[in-house]
Order: sequence, then C-alpha cells, then structure tokens
Amino acid sequence: MTQATMDHLPLFADLNARPCLIVGGGPVALRKARQLLRAGAAVTVNAPALHPGIEALLQAGRLRHAPGPFDAALIGEHFLVIAATDDPDTNARIAAASEQAMRLCNIVDDGERSSFIMPAVVDRAPVVVAVGSGGRAPMLARVLRQRLDAWLHPRTGALADWLAAWRQPLRERLPKLDQRVAFLQQLLDGPAAAHVLAGRRHAADRALETQLDGQRPQAGEAWLVGAGPGDPSLLTLRALELLQRADAVLHDALVPDAILDLARRDAERVCVGKRGGQPSTAQDAIIDEMLRRVREGQRVCRLKGGDPLVFARGGEELQALAAAGLPFEIVPGVTAASAAAAAAGIPLTHRRLAAGVSFVAGYRADDQAITDWAALARSGHTLAVYMGAGRLAEICAALRSAGLPATTPAALIARAALPEQRVYAGDIGSLGARAAAADRPALLLVGETAALAGELADGRARGDRQAAAG
Repeated sequence: MTQATMDHLPLFADLNARPCLIVGGGPVALRKARQLLRAGAAVTVNAPALHPGIEALLQAGRLRHAPGPFDAALIGEHFLVIAATDDPDTNARIAAASEQAMRLCNIVDDGERSSFIMPAVVDRAPVVVAVGSGGRAPMLARVLRQRLDAWLHPRTGALADWLAAWRQPLRERLPKLDQRVAFLQQLLDGPAAAHVLAGRRHAADRALETQLDGQRPQAGEAWLVGAGPGDPSLLTLRALELLQRADAVLHDALVPDAILDLARRDAERVCVGKRGGQPSTAQDAIIDEMLRRVREGQRVCRLKGGDPLVFARGGEELQALAAAGLPFEIVPGVTAASAAAAAAGIPLTHRRLAAGVSFVAGYRADDQAITDWAALARSGHTLAVYMGAGRLAEICAALRSAGLPATTPAALIARAALPEQRVYAGDIGSLGARAAAADRPALLLVGETAALAGELADGRARGDRQAAAG
C-alpha cells in the first residue's frame, strides 16, 4: 500500500531575536503575537488600529507597531509573516508578497494559501509537542492537543533539563552510542526519571549513579492503584502512568482486559483475585508475593477494582509494606458506590433527602452478616452496601426489621459503568426477589435518594445499557 504524503513537513523554527511580522491588529493577531513572543521573536504588528492587549504589549516595549494599511515593502525585512486580518483581499496580497520575497507566510484559517501552518502546541519547555491536521481539521488538532496536554506530565520539561545536565557525563562514561541508547531507554522507564517527575532531583542523581555503577536498587516500590469500576476512561492519569511503568501488575479478578492492556507491554500480569464461591488467592499469599517482588527490586502495581482503600483490603497490604520498610504509593480510584450512583443517577447525598452516605460491607471478614442495621437505619444516610448481592434478600429483611419501611427506595446496580450495566430499581420490600438473578459485581443503594434513579439517570442515549425499573 502506498504511504500517503505529508501535506506539511513538521519543523521547529528558532525565532529567537528574529524579526517576524503580523498583519492585523485584532484578537487573533494578539494570540499570534503572544505565541511568537513566547518563542523569543522580535515582533512587529502592522495595523491601522490595535487591540487593547496588543497596545499593552506595545507600551511594555515587547513589540513594535507599523501603523497604517499593509505595505508589501514590510515583507523584506522579516523572517516569517502571519496574516491575521479579516479581509480576504488583503490576505491574498500578503501571501503573494511573501511568496515573491521567499518568506514563510501563514494566513490564519486559510491553509491553502499558507506556506506554513501553526500547529496546536503542548508546551512543556524545553519539550514541545505540536499537532497538525494540514489545516483540514483544526478542531481535531485542538482536541488532540488537549488530550496530550492532560497526559503529558507537568514536569516533562524538568526531565529534559535533567537529562541535558547529564548528557556530557554520560558520553564520557558510556562512549559507545548503542550503550547510551540502551542506558537512556532503561533510565527513562526507571526510578531515576520518576524521581525527577516527582521533584526529587537529588534522589534522581543518586539513582542514575547507581544504575551507572551496574547496581540493582536494593528494593523496588509498590503502588496500590485503584482501577475504578472497570471503564478505562475512568482511570486517573496517575493510575495510567504507573500502570505503564510497572514491572509486574498484581491485579484483582474483576479488573478487565481493557485496563490490563494499558500496562507496559513486557510487564508481568499476575491475577491474584478473589471471587465469592470460586477459586481465589489467599490474602496472605498476595501480600507475600507483593513483598517478594518489591524486595527483588521490581516496581509492582497492585491493581485493585474501585478504590484500593474501600473494601479492597488495601489497608492490610499497606500495613505489611510499612512493617517491611518498603516504599509504596497509594493512588485512589473511583469507588463502586460513586460509579454506581453516577451511572444510575442516584445522588449519594442530597440537601433534603440524605445528609450523608454510609459505605457498608454486606459481611465482615469472618463471613458474618453485619448486625447493627438498626444504627444504619436511624442514620438518615444513603446506604451503599458492598458485597451484598448474594445476601440481598437477607439484608433487605434486616433493614425492615431495623425500622425502615418496606417502601424505602432501593436500587441494585450490576456491572456499574460498563456496557452491560443493569439497574434494578424498587424498594426494600420487593427488591430482593426481583434482583435475585442480578449479575455480579453489584452494589446496593438504599435511601430516599434512590427514588431519583429514573428521574436523574444519564440522559444520553445508551443503546448498549438497559434499565429494569419497578
């Protein structure tokens, strides 16, 4: 298949102290002037009148003003030209004069007449990422820039500066190019780069020296990361970053492949999940495996469904790491109650209906049902009951015995925030029987706010999501 040719060759121009001309004095010209000034250009604005923002830059001595209408004689002394007027005839004259003088010229919003285009830019100076669409789809380029801006670490520029400081020492100690390339690839995916991005430059220097000396760090690091309800788009940026840096991913059984596939390609994936009534990994075995790997120097992503500190035994794993003196980080995730409530349109709190929310386990570690339902019934809170689908009828009966009317609204949300999500809405008098065959995992919400499920459910079309309402 023939490869498509590029409409434009991406270039990064050195405009420092170079004279650049902007024709036009409005808000678009102001935006372009700010871009050129950030690149260090010597900017002249040619226009009969100036936007107040351009006038302020002029008064501050940051640019020059060539008053009056466009004159082709202005082109000759400038390195590049930007036409930012709203007059097509004037823009055409600017393009023609620039072509004749062999100057690069950009006509704003007119890619066909431009000899160069201004890309959408992600600025992490000295690192700059430019996105262009050949002038065909500027909004697409803008959206892609926004996504890259959200993904690219704010300290990426600091990482580039740090690498620059080490460039000559690395050349001296690793004289062969292939050695340096292999070393830098490992470095950028290792603890030294992570230290720089966290603002710990001295620790980064020590880690680099250790790597140069050929020593493996004495201990790795554990990251307890919340995978959210299973929708990859609900991962936090930090979760994605660590997932892509981990040497090993110890994951719950409910974490879907769509999230696991975001891990580094050569990362080892180990399922250490627990499933009710099915073969499971013992908690002590999970902790032992995590500690062993961290002691061996691995970066271990302990990936848990929802939030790692909400009914996920993250506290037990943190205690083990702390007792062993091993480094760790906690990355919160969207917990099941938040995901289920949002997906079903149920506010967890409401000024008139619920002054608080209580997160409740359907059973304790000793597999005994929670007994103090009376206190929960009196609280006036929305109850978010985790791991209770298997005891749904029993829990609803316990709440009625504790004093809640059988007509108290309730909803069971199965597979929340996933395409196969299903919402069973009703009350605690009838829900147990109606939702007996619900998919797992499922979360129970009880309280007056649950009555809003139908009214406030996401109004966007959900062709792949069904709702079974009472």
